[in-house]
Amino acid sequence: MQALSVVTPVYNAAAYLQETYRSLRQQTFTCWEWVVVNDGSTDESGDILKSLAASDPRIHYYEQPNSGAAKQPRDRAVYHAKNEWVLFLDADDYLDANYLERMVARQKETEAQIVYGRMRLVGQPQKNDVLTLPTADIDTTRVYVGRDLIRETLPEFHIGCNGGLYHKSVWVNMSYPKKSAPIWMNSDEVDERLYLLQAKRVAFCEAIYYYRRHAESITIQFSPKLFQPLHTSEEVLDLVLKEFGGQSEEYLLAHKMMFATWRYLLSRYVKNFCELTDSAIHLFNEFSTAMNRLNPYLLTRWQRIKFLYLFNFTAIYTLFGLRYNPRAIYEWFYFRFFPNRYLLKITSKRTEAALKADIAKSYTSLKETGSTAVAGETGSTDVAVKAGKIDPCVVSVFNGNASGGGLVDRLRGIVSTFQICRALGLDYRIHFVHPFSLDDYLVPNTYDWQLPEDRLTFVREQVDIIVSDTLTDTPQERRQQRELIVQSLRQHPQLQRHVYTNTALSYDDNFAASFRQLFKPSPVLENQLQTIQEQIGGPYVSVSARFQNLFDDFNEQNYSPALNAEDQQDLLSRSLAQLEFIHELHLEHKVLLCSDSITFLEAASSLPYIYVIPGRVTHIDNDEPHDYAYYEKTFLDFFTISGAEKVYLLKESRMYSSGFPYAASLLGNKPFKKQLY
Repeated sequence: MQALSVVTPVYNAAAYLQETYRSLRQQTFTCWEWVVVNDGSTDESGDILKSLAASDPRIHYYEQPNSGAAKQPRDRAVYHAKNEWVLFLDADDYLDANYLERMVARQKETEAQIVYGRMRLVGQPQKNDVLTLPTADIDTTRVYVGRDLIRETLPEFHIGCNGGLYHKSVWVNMSYPKKSAPIWMNSDEVDERLYLLQAKRVAFCEAIYYYRRHAESITIQFSPKLFQPLHTSEEVLDLVLKEFGGQSEEYLLAHKMMFATWRYLLSRYVKNFCELTDSAIHLFNEFSTAMNRLNPYLLTRWQRIKFLYLFNFTAIYTLFGLRYNPRAIYEWFYFRFFPNRYLLKITSKRTEAALKADIAKSYTSLKETGSTAVAGETGSTDVAVKAGKIDPCVVSVFNGNASGGGLVDRLRGIVSTFQICRALGLDYRIHFVHPFSLDDYLVPNTYDWQLPEDRLTFVREQVDIIVSDTLTDTPQERRQQRELIVQSLRQHPQLQRHVYTNTALSYDDNFAASFRQLFKPSPVLENQLQTIQEQIGGPYVSVSARFQNLFDDFNEQNYSPALNAEDQQDLLSRSLAQLEFIHELHLEHKVLLCSDSITFLEAASSLPYIYVIPGRVTHIDNDEPHDYAYYEKTFLDFFTISGAEKVYLLKESRMYSSGFPYAASLLGNKPFKKQLY
C-alpha cells in the first residue's frame, strides 16, 4: 500500500477540527491525503478547514448543503478519494500517532479488505472503555469471512466504520448503486453489514482510535428524526432475512433487535407525544406498521404477555399512555377520530405557541433598557421609541427572526393581514427588511404601508406578537385562522401588533385587487419589466417547474434528495418533452420558462421558442442578505408570469407543487393549469 485516503464528514465540529488534524499530522505513516466534506456547517468549521487546506496540500476540502446525515458527505468524500484504500475518521475523533502505520501493516499481513481498529471512548465522566469490534470477546488474531461476522453485530450494533480501513471497492460497490430507500440518521447500521457481506477477508488491529463522547453527540434535541432507527431496524431485518433465511440464528437476533428498538422508541414517542405536533399522526402509523413485522412467537413468553402478543397496537399504545403520558391518549383520540379538529385545535395552537416564544426572545425588554427610553434590534432595524408613546398600528413583520417562507408565501400573508385590517378599520404597515428591503422592489401604490423607524418598537411590553401558522391550508382552516387573527387583533388595541403569518386567506378574497392597492413595481424594476416585454416581443405563455434539489443544483432549506444520474437524465428528458407539448398547443406564442433548476433552464434555453429571464435563481427563505441584483429575477419572474396568456406548472410526483405561478396567475387574472406527467 503506497498511500491511503482519510475521509471525514464535517458538521459543526469547529471545536475539534484542530485536534483531529493534529493527530493526522503527527502520524508515523505520512503517505496520506485528508478528504473533508463540510455538510452545511453553521459554525466556523468551513473557515477552519479552508485555512488548514491552504497550509497543507494533503487536505482536499469540499462543501455542500446540509444533508441531515453523515452518510451522504462520507460517500462523497470516498468518491473524491484518490487512493485505493480509505480510512474513516470522524471530525471530532482522533488517532494514536502510530494508528495509520499499524493499520496498514495489519492489512498487508492479512490481505484483508476491511481492517477494524480498537476503539477507546473518551470525554465521558465515567471510566474510559476500550471496545473491540464487533464484540469484546472475539478473537482479534483471526482473519474472518465478512459474512460470518454478521451474527456478531446482532442484536446490538457493535460495529461501525469509525477508524476502519477499507478497500475502496468494498465501500463504493455498496454506497453508489441505485437505492430506493432514503438515508436515515443511522443508515450506517445497514451499510456496514452490507460491506461485511462484500468482504471476503476481515481482520482486526490493536491500534487505538479515540471516539469522543460529548454532550453534542449523546444528547440530541428531541425531534421526529430520533425515530429513524425504527426504519433502520426494519431494513436490517429485511437484509438478514434475504441473506440468511427466516430460520437462521441471525434472523432471530435481528428480530430481537427490531423488537427492542420498537419498544424503546414507542415509549419515547408516548412520553414526548405533545412535542411532536404535525409529525404525531405519521409516526403513529409507522409504529403500527412496524408492529406488523414482529412475530410474537419469536419473543419470550413474558414479552408476549406484556405486549398482548402484539395483536392489538391500540391497546399497547393505551397501556404505554397510562404509564408514561395520559395526555397522549386524549390527543390520540382526537387525531384518530377527528383529524381535522386535531390539526386545528391542538397541533396548530402548539406550533404557533412555540413560534411565538422563539420570536419573543428576539425582542428586548423595558427592564433591560430603562423606563424612559427603549431600544429594539431585530434583523437590520435598530430603533428607539419613548416609553408610553406607542403607535398601535398592525405590522406584518419579516425581519429574519422567524422563517417567512418564499416570496409568495410572504406576499399572501401580507395581503391577508391587510384585508383583515381594512375590514376592521385598523392602520396597517409592513416591516419587510430581511433578507432584503421590500421597498427596493415594490413601492406603495394607493395605500401607504411604509412605517418610519421612529414609529416602530421591538419592546416586548409594547408589542402583541400574533402568529398564524397554516398546516393543511384547507377552507376550514382558513376560516378558523381568519377568526383567530381577528380575535387577536382586537385583544390589545393599545399595543403595536406584530403579525407573523404567511396564510393564504387572500386567495379567497380577490388577491389581485388587494395586491395592487398595496404594491407597484419600483421604477428600477418597472424599467426591467418593460425591457423583458420588448425582448419577448409578443404574446407568450409561462411554464414553471420547481425541482428543489432533484438535479443537485439548488440549495434550499428544505429540499428533496438529489436523484442519481440515470434518474436525473430521465426526469430532464420528460420535462423537456412537456415543454414541447405545451409549445405545440401555443405555436404562435413564446414560452417564458421559470425554474429553480439551472440544469433545466440551460437545457431548455437551446429551444428557439423558450425565453428565460436573466439573473440568479434564489429562494429567499434560505438566504442571507445580498445586493439588489441578487433577488431581482424573483420579482421579474413573478410579474412577467402574471402577464402570460396562460400559466402552466410542470408537476410530477417528486417535484414541488409551487404556489408561485398560481399567485402570479391570480395577479394577472390569467388561466392556470398544473401539467402532470
